[in-house]
Parts: sequence; C-alpha cells; structure tokens
Amino acid sequence: MTAKPLAPSHALSAATSFEVAAGRFKDFFAELGRSFVERDDLLVQVALALLSREHVLMTGPPGTAKSGVATAVLGRILDESTGKPSLFARQFTESTVQTDLVGPIDFKTLMSTGRTEHFTDQGMLGAVHAFLDEVLDGRDMLLRTTLNVLNERELKQGTKVTAGLIECALMTTNRYLAEVLESSRETLLAFVDRIAFVAFVPKGFGAPGSMGKVLRSQLGGSRNASWKSVLTIQDLDVLQEATERVTMDDGLCEALEGLMAGVEADMAAATRADPSFVPTRYLSTRTAVRLGRVLRAACVLDKISNPSRPLEVMFEDFERLRLSMLLSGPTPEQVASLLGRETDLRERRQLSIMRTEREIFDRALSRVPKPKKVPRAAPKGSVDLVALERAVEQAKPGGDTKALLETTQKIAVAVESGAPGAEKARELLEGTVSSLVERALRKGLLAGAGVGGGTASGHPLEIAQALEELAQGLEKSAGTARPIARWLRGRAIALLDDAASLASAKVGATLEADMPADADLGHYTKRAGEVLAELEGIVATQERLERLGADLPAYALTRTSRDKAIGRAEDEVVEIMDTAFRDAIADALGRLDASKLGAILAALGPTIVRIDELGARFALMGGRGIRLKQRVVGPRIKPLLAAAFGRLEAEDRMELVAQIGSLVEELERGGLGNVLGPQELLEMAANALVKREEKKPRPAQPTPDAEGFRALRSAEQRVSLAFTMVEAASRIKEPKITPESPPDAALAELTRAVGALPSELRVTMGKLDLARIERAIGQLEAFYRPLAELGQEALGKSELGAIGEAIELFGESRFFHVTRDEGALLRFSLEARVVGEVFPEVLTFATELRGRIDALEGESSELLKRLRAARADHGWKEVLAS
Repeated sequence: MTAKPLAPSHALSAATSFEVAAGRFKDFFAELGRSFVERDDLLVQVALALLSREHVLMTGPPGTAKSGVATAVLGRILDESTGKPSLFARQFTESTVQTDLVGPIDFKTLMSTGRTEHFTDQGMLGAVHAFLDEVLDGRDMLLRTTLNVLNERELKQGTKVTAGLIECALMTTNRYLAEVLESSRETLLAFVDRIAFVAFVPKGFGAPGSMGKVLRSQLGGSRNASWKSVLTIQDLDVLQEATERVTMDDGLCEALEGLMAGVEADMAAATRADPSFVPTRYLSTRTAVRLGRVLRAACVLDKISNPSRPLEVMFEDFERLRLSMLLSGPTPEQVASLLGRETDLRERRQLSIMRTEREIFDRALSRVPKPKKVPRAAPKGSVDLVALERAVEQAKPGGDTKALLETTQKIAVAVESGAPGAEKARELLEGTVSSLVERALRKGLLAGAGVGGGTASGHPLEIAQALEELAQGLEKSAGTARPIARWLRGRAIALLDDAASLASAKVGATLEADMPADADLGHYTKRAGEVLAELEGIVATQERLERLGADLPAYALTRTSRDKAIGRAEDEVVEIMDTAFRDAIADALGRLDASKLGAILAALGPTIVRIDELGARFALMGGRGIRLKQRVVGPRIKPLLAAAFGRLEAEDRMELVAQIGSLVEELERGGLGNVLGPQELLEMAANALVKREEKKPRPAQPTPDAEGFRALRSAEQRVSLAFTMVEAASRIKEPKITPESPPDAALAELTRAVGALPSELRVTMGKLDLARIERAIGQLEAFYRPLAELGQEALGKSELGAIGEAIELFGESRFFHVTRDEGALLRFSLEARVVGEVFPEVLTFATELRGRIDALEGESSELLKRLRAARADHGWKEVLAS
C-alpha cells in the first residue's frame, strides 16, 4: 500500500463534474484515434470497457501495435493522488507462475502460521488497470487464476478474502482466435468467453492511404512530440458512476433477447453450411447480463459526444452490441479490401469469419422490431428547493453530519428526477457535497481528540465507525468524493492502531478481577477470550475498512502498533493460560505415574487444545499462532521431557536412538511436536547421554593380551556419541538432503544440528568418545610392547630358532588377528575421524590419536616384515650351505 498525504488534495476531484470528465475522455480518445490508424472499433471497445469496468482481449499476428494501444491507453490514465498510472503489467510465458500475477508469498506468515498469503498490493489486485501481454501463453492453472482475479476482483486465501482495485485489463495474444477456439482447449474457451470485448488486429490496412498516415504520424512532419490529453482514474469514477445510473426500458430487454436468439440461430446455420466456420463468441446467460452493462456504457459514451441525450438506453445503442457479441476489428469495407489481396490462409480465414459474423449480426438486428417506448410518468410537481435549502441550513451549524448526508441524498434524487427546479438542485448538491468534504476532513484530522472523541462514549471503535459511516455516505452522495472517503477510512485505521497499541488490553480490570477458587479450564479460557475480544474487534474493523478502500497515513504503514498490541495481549493470555496449564499438570501428576509420559500428555490434551484455539485467534490477527503454545507449554513441559530423556535405558545406543524417536512421536501425538524446537530436544538427549556416560564406572585395567582387549571392548560402548547424536538428530528432524546435494553440503546438513549444541556440551561428548578410543589404543600398545621387545631381541641374535620363535609368538598372541584381521586399528582410526568432524573442538586430540594408530600399525608391520625377511635369509643360507 502506497503512503498518501495526511490530508488529500481533493479540490480537483470534488470539482470534477460529468461535463469535465466527459470532455477529458473525449479528447483522450480523439487523440488516440489520430495516432492509431484503422483501429476505430478497437478504441471504442477499450472506451466501453473502461466505462463498464470490463476487459479487452486483442488478437492477431505480431507487429500490429496491440501492445502500443494498451500502453498508450493505460499508461496515460493517472491517479490524481499520486500523479502516476495505477498499472500492473506482465508478459505471460510458460514459466509464469501464480505469484507473478497475484503477488509474492508472505514468507513471514507462512513460517509462523503455515498459512499461504500473498502481498496482493504488489500483484494485479493492487492496481486499477492491468496490461497482460501474450496472455494465452500461460499455463492452464495460471489462466484460471487470471480469470478469477479479473472477474471476482478478489483473492480467496482460506478464510481470508482480499478485495482488489482492478477494474479493467487490456490483454494481447499473437494467436488467431479461430485457431484458439478450434483447439478445444477448455481453459482457453472459458477464458475467451468471460472477456467482454475481443478484437482482431490484421496484418495490413484496408484503405490505400492508411500506411502513409502511419508513417507520417510516426516518422514524418505530423509526428506528435508527446501526448497532450489528460485523463484520470477519478474522471473514470465519475463516468462509471453515471454508467451505473443509466436506465433501460423493459421493451429494450425483450429486444435484446430477440437479437441474441436471432444471432445464435444464424450462427448455428452458418456452422452447418460451412464446417470451416467457427463462431468466435458464445452467447450465454452471463453474456446477456454483460450486454446490459455494455448498453449502459454505450449510452454514456454517446452522451459524451451528445450531451443532450438522457441517461437511458435507446434502441440505437444496440448497434454497438456487435463490439461485444462478435470478434470486432476492421469495417466491412476494410475486410473486403484485405481479403482481396491477402495470401496468408490463416489471416484470410479469420477475416472471412469476421465478415460472416458481421453479416449475421446486421441481419439479426434488422429483424428486431424497434420497441415502443413505455412513457415514463412525468414528474409530479416541481422540486421543493426551498425545503431542501432549509434542511441544509439546519444541518450545517449543528454539526449533524448524519442529517446532512440524508439531505444530500434527497437532493441527489431531486437532481435525477428531471422535474422543474432540478438544475437549481444540482447547484445546491455541489455546494452541499463541498460542505460534507470539509466536514469530513475536519473530523478525520481531529478524530478522537475532542471530548468523547466525537462520540457519546469516546470508544475508539465507535469513533472509527462514525468515520466509516461518513465515508460511506460521501461515496453515496457523490462518486467524486471517493478520495476523501478512502482518506477517512485510512484515518480510522490509524486511530484504531493507536487504540490497539495503547488501550486494547484492560490491564487494570484484569488486576482487579479474581478467579474463582475452584476455577477450571472453562474459566481460564473465558478470561483469555475476553482479553482477545476487543483487539479482535479492532483488527476486524481495520480489515473491513481496508476492503472498502483506504489510504493509510505514512506513519501507519509499518503496523508496529498492531504488533505491539498483539504482544501485550499475548502477555496477558500467557499469564492466564500458564495458571490453567499448571493446574492441568498438577492434576495429571497427582493421578498418573510420572514415568508414563504418553499418559500425562494425553491428560494435558484438553488444555493444549484450548491453547491452540487461542493461538489460532492470534494468527488470524497477524500474530504467530504457535508462539502462544511455545510460551505457555514450552518452559513447563521441559522438566517432564528432561526426566523422560533421563529415564531412557538401553545399553545398545542404536536402541537408545529408537527410544528417542518414540519419545518424539509421543510429543507429536500429544500436540506438542512444535512446542520445543528440534534443537532443544536434541540438547536434552545429549545431556541425558552425557550424564549416563559419566555415571558409568570405568572398567578395571585388563591384561595386555587379546583376551584383555576383548574384555575391555565388551565393557565399553561400541557406538560413539558422535554417531549416536547424528542419528538422534535425524530422528528428531530429518535433514534436508537431496540426491543433487554436493557432498560437502550434505555433510554440513548432517552435522548442522549437532554443531548448534552448546560448545561445552560438544567438547564433553568429544572427550568422552576420544577417551574411550584412547583406552583401546593404550590397550593395544601395551599388548604390542612385549612382543616388540622379543622380536627386536631375536633380530639382534640373528639366529633362525630365535627368529622363528618370535614369529610363532606373534601368531599365538593373536595380535595381528585383532589389529589387522578384525580391523581394530582401522575401526578406531575411522571413529576418531568422525568424532573430529562432528565435534571439531576436539579435532586436535582426534588427530593425535590417529597418529598413534598409524604409528602402531607402521611399527608392528615393519617388525613383522623384518622378522619374516630374516627367517627367509636363514633358510636360503642353509640350502646353499648344503
């Protein structure tokens, strides 16, 4: 939403009469007609679309200035409040998605509440006009969304409906309409059917001199340096308001029914006679209602050129129905000229269909008898101007705005009656509207600042309601006062922001109110609901004002006041529901075994449901629904969970991981899966594992041999804490790893949760893991030392018997069975590497241990190699000696 001035400049819009707006509209399209040659029907279609708030689709081959027409029209209709166009523009492709059309997703709301909402002010709904280029190139789902937005002029997002500003869209496509309809693609057929005006822009020109006119207007001496005419959205408001007031005689309604029946019958006959003929328009009940709006727009369009005609549909207006009932474009003479020289089969076919349809329409219209007009009853008497003036004078000094609004509407009825004195009443109407505008500005600026805020009670909601009624009355009295009405609603929203921030929660009353001694969940929920009720009323009123149309002051755009009010209400509700939750836990612990977490969570279920319901009410106001449960339940449920983690028992750490997964599932079933974050749960699990590990008694020092090593291993854990924590983190929340993830990124994602644990906790777990590995390595080193001494001694003696005994001793000791065959050294080396990667704080220690493993492996392998080589040498000596 764009920031507007504190008090809008309304002089221009308030003074804009039908005559002024009509003059600007006429000059605007006359200038367009001089610039775009042989585009007369198209420009009339655009004019009718702007007056009736309908849409136009321009079809035909590329290079025919379709986009130029759209830009020249919509790019020059300005909003008086900004001096700029209110225009949304987008080119459709196969890759265009819904967010490109309706606005980007509000990820803050998505992450906090799970609801998908869009910033609609950045999409098509946020502009009065739209230019959609190559619109039929979009996917079916996008076209359906486009249809909904164009026709409903709103976006449904669950229970929330967001109204839009969009009034008229100009769309283009380089496709031929006959081919689009012949493809039988259901979405395209529905799309074209719901567009009021469809035009065909051919490749060439029908008249011989038209190309020369285009060249002179674009390149030659008649080229315009810039556009000169001015048209505003507020001018269109005035003309659209006049369009809505156009009346239509019952006889003309019957004539319209006859025309549609005739056209439909002749179209069907043409289709049977010529299979290549494809009607470009489908006549339905929706079409009939839309044609009524087109006739009213045609009446106003004619009145713009002929000011004396009345605002009522005439039979002569029916001729312009072809612009909506048919695919329109060149005149019959121009079509004949184009067909005479066109060689492109697709172009010829489309022109031929247009010619046939035009002939059918003209014949059908000629068969419709001109209905006799039912004479309207002449106005009885004349306008009692003196009584109206007296009513205005009585309402002005007393400040009775309601009376002044009612009088204004009476004057408007008198103006439309056509009775004698109606013209004088028009002058009185303009003066009265000016008084209303001045009073509206004054009320808007001073709202809430006087005694009682301008209402009997001075309650902010009543003050806002008074401003809303004034805005609504202004719009009913004069369409030109729309900017003032929008400004008034914006002031009301800002006033409610202040009320929400400063006085939405009745803290004093809350302090004085005592809960009953036997208060139950119903009492607490009711008290919490009372805290929310007033803020909900404020927010609902603000949203209603926004839907009706409001321009917010710059200081109210950030909405920090609402956030502050939601925060204060949340504090109140947290305190109330904390007491309710405490009572529920006390009751559960008094009846149930504290070790049965699932049963306790089930007992807390009704209270958690009420907290969720209150959270949902916060979410509807723009707050974070889950935050309430996190604040109430999270701190209180933590001790229960910590105890539950502490009670986990399993010697096998993989079984322990499975138990952690089961505990998380119990939380999900109890509705608490989102109360504590995955990181908090992982930290609880880590603390429980560390405490359990630290309490375990250290095994006695075993003998330095294979049996002693196996005894040590059986007394120790076989799975490291590093591995256990990564697995536990994956059970608590599955990591986001895809087949396309680079290895480094995948490894970082796997260890991310563990890496976010407190540094001291990670260091402790790393040291526990490495201490276990170090004990095993120390055992193997002690195992190896006596064997190494005997081996070195044998090599020193250089006797075959001693060397053989040393090798035999290595075999009997099973040292290499343990270190090599069973892979003890490899296993401990890999384990140390994983510990260093998961707990980088102990990487240096892990690297040292890997160095000791490498040294043990290298030294033992080298000694065995030397012993075997020496034995081989002695064997050869004996062979050669013999």
